[in-house]
Amino acid sequence: MKVLLTALNAKYIHSSLAIRYLEKYCNRYQEEKNYSIQIKEFSINESLDQIMAEIYESRADVLAFSVYIWNVEHTLSLIDRLKKVLPEAILVAGGPEVSYDPVEILEENPALDLIVKGEGEETFRELLAVLAGKEPEVLEGIPGIVYRDKGGQIRENPERELIRDLDRIPFPYTEEELAKLKNKLIYYEASRGCPYNCSYCLSSTIKGVRAFSLDRVKEDLLLFIRNKVRQIKFVDRTFNYDKKRAREIFEFLMKNRGDTSFHFEITAELLDEELLELLQRAPEGLFQFEIGVQTTNERTLELIDRRMDFDRLASNVRVLREQDNIKLYLDLIAGLPEEDYQSFQRSFDEAYALNPHVLHLGFLKLLKGSKARADAGHYNYKYTGEAPYEVLENEVLSYADLLKLKNIEFVVDKYHNSGVFANTLDYIFRQHFQSYFEFYERLADYFQEKGLLRKAHSRLALYNILHDFYRGRVAGSEEELGIFTAFLKYDLLLHDGRVRLPDWAESDTIFEDFNEWRYNFLADEKNLERFLPHMAGKSVKDILKQVRFETFDYDPTTDSRQKGTYIVLFDYSKRHTGTVLLCSIPC
Repeated sequence: MKVLLTALNAKYIHSSLAIRYLEKYCNRYQEEKNYSIQIKEFSINESLDQIMAEIYESRADVLAFSVYIWNVEHTLSLIDRLKKVLPEAILVAGGPEVSYDPVEILEENPALDLIVKGEGEETFRELLAVLAGKEPEVLEGIPGIVYRDKGGQIRENPERELIRDLDRIPFPYTEEELAKLKNKLIYYEASRGCPYNCSYCLSSTIKGVRAFSLDRVKEDLLLFIRNKVRQIKFVDRTFNYDKKRAREIFEFLMKNRGDTSFHFEITAELLDEELLELLQRAPEGLFQFEIGVQTTNERTLELIDRRMDFDRLASNVRVLREQDNIKLYLDLIAGLPEEDYQSFQRSFDEAYALNPHVLHLGFLKLLKGSKARADAGHYNYKYTGEAPYEVLENEVLSYADLLKLKNIEFVVDKYHNSGVFANTLDYIFRQHFQSYFEFYERLADYFQEKGLLRKAHSRLALYNILHDFYRGRVAGSEEELGIFTAFLKYDLLLHDGRVRLPDWAESDTIFEDFNEWRYNFLADEKNLERFLPHMAGKSVKDILKQVRFETFDYDPTTDSRQKGTYIVLFDYSKRHTGTVLLCSIPC
């Protein structure tokens, strides 16, 4: 019997952990070698016709699909098509998007034969054993499935108990797979479950946390490191729920550092002084932390059953940010109960003030099976009927409000989250805006007025747009515009040494014989020793390939309002270290 496990990932760079778990588990515990399993992954951005053709050509007897909110519509459409051309094939679905209401899913999708609900490894293994044995009537003895019997009636079997010893589940990747996936985002988990019960999250429906043993986790992580995988994203809902365990894994990764970076979802309040001190010694780029703030409204936190000490969270984030060796992602969710537009603005300002590298604005999704969905009527929620079930409005937040927040999300992502406007934004906030939210709100309005929203923009275009916005909507004088322009030009050159400067970035300074001046500066050994010691011994011609001199009317390395002639030397030879600017030279 031929089995095909497949998943439609949200993006090409993603990979599916679920189907690999199923494949490795079934192959290890297959009692008789009477079936073979193949894996195929696709993206929801690919043509369904192409996906269907490739699946059809596999000639599998069992087609099994991993279903989530991002692929459910595509997957169910694909299943419907495949049943028409492969009527004898058994079509199976599993995953959170079909586990909550499997009977309804089967009723609405006659092409689908069977659903594996909940944790799938042992259920899928038993299912394949039965199907390979040509005894489908024994399906009634398999916990955790919903299926059609011979008469076409839908049967729902009892729930299956969770696997208590997670070490029984094999490592989900072979070294051959890791070689193929090394440049993709690879998912991994060290535990299942969550100690918290946030009403909007499906993890709250499973009580408690189960963990793989530390020895097993370390063994797995070494395989990633040895195979030079680019990035591992832990899918643990609260990685540091156990401080001692988290510390041991962090220490292990620091000791065995390779080329791999690791992304964790953590609860920042749980970081104690000992763990913070350890993390301050972590090599730059080794760790990324995603921290769910969601809201700072205490009443809203109470309503969503979320415990959070924001003061402690903020204190710990500041410590991590000051060291700046760990990339920090902070998450907010718009649309939570009793958080109106003004309350969300306060949450935004408090989170943004922590200066995370990335501030992600999410929008509440009422997932099947979540408490938030069950309580939707209480707060007059209106949400999309199809996945991802995103909120459209509620009793305190209108659809118009949410549209404005989506526009703000767009500009925050383009400007703050890109990380290439940091000096310019700092200047704007120091001089003009007490509320971070107010600035992005005004910038989003400008984007909307100019028809710039939801469009692709080059980096240079974003610089041009920001300059136009500041000049027309913010600057109160030519001096303010000149200082702002110096910061914007500085940010532009920090991140692009080959850019051709736009008109607004041209300096008022007329510097005769500038090329000769640059040559003489670099030919002076004292200047090299002071500013470019790592280039000693190189010819001026070679050095000029890696550096750039530019003139400024204001010094962008300080907050000085003294107009003059400044030459800034940019060194692009050490970009990977983050060190670009070496000096500012007033003439």
